[in-house]
Amino acid sequence: MKKMPKWSKVAIVGTLMGTCFGAGVYAQDVLQRVDAYLRSDYKVVVNGQAVQLANPPLIYNNSSYLPVKELAGYLGAVVNWQENTKTIYVVPRVNSNQPTEGNESNYTEIILQYPYAQYVDYQGATYPVLLNNTDQTYYRLSDIERMGIRTDALRKAKEKFTGQVYVSESELKNVWGNQPPQMSYSRFESLVVSGETDPIKLKALKAYVESYRYFVVDKVSYSWNPIIIDKLPEENTYYYLLNNNGHFFKTTIKLTPFTNYSNEISDYLVASTSVEDIEAGKVVN
Repeated sequence: MKKMPKWSKVAIVGTLMGTCFGAGVYAQDVLQRVDAYLRSDYKVVVNGQAVQLANPPLIYNNSSYLPVKELAGYLGAVVNWQENTKTIYVVPRVNSNQPTEGNESNYTEIILQYPYAQYVDYQGATYPVLLNNTDQTYYRLSDIERMGIRTDALRKAKEKFTGQVYVSESELKNVWGNQPPQMSYSRFESLVVSGETDPIKLKALKAYVESYRYFVVDKVSYSWNPIIIDKLPEENTYYYLLNNNGHFFKTTIKLTPFTNYSNEISDYLVASTSVEDIEAGKVVN
């Protein structure tokens, strides 16, 4: 059997700082593509003790680059990322009250402001996408990843109330360049359903949404405006995001099959639903 080399050639885009952070939003003129080598055969000794790094040293232009977060941990330091200045801080821990972990997972915080869903065409296929317009347009991360778009080097934002992660359009332009997704005119629907293809289940979901779009309780009229339905891992279970006069709710929908005299599934019925006010803690100015 041929022995695999202990080093491998890799292409690096961005700065050569071996951290656990994404590359962030960078203008095209500061992106630089280089060839480097990962050296898993290199040994690292810190304060006289050999350490095993999860990420091997990287060699570029005859210089060694080590993952700063891992190395900082062995040196008793904390690594922090500041989004607005694109700065990595390595801070010594001088007292026990300092956190042992940095804020590398500290996403930019956004809130649902003008969310909407649509189908988009991208590289020969059509995908459902949830977008949110705030200071700029954000795409939901799970939808982008379903399209096969790499986002590991992009900065991300987390929606305050749902906890869902998004990527801004300005970030994504660094990945898709001059070939962004386009709104699909072949599949233009008022209700976007993600992850479900069964026509009988789709029909049941759409019927449920329409039946509760407008209703009256104690002489008060309500209007539920659908945003998106997502299929959940649990069978016949769905996440339904909706809007009522600018306030957002999520509903969990469970379907149960209805069989005909031949014991074949002819329809699905809504077995149960639960509604949660996802902005219950929102402060209204």
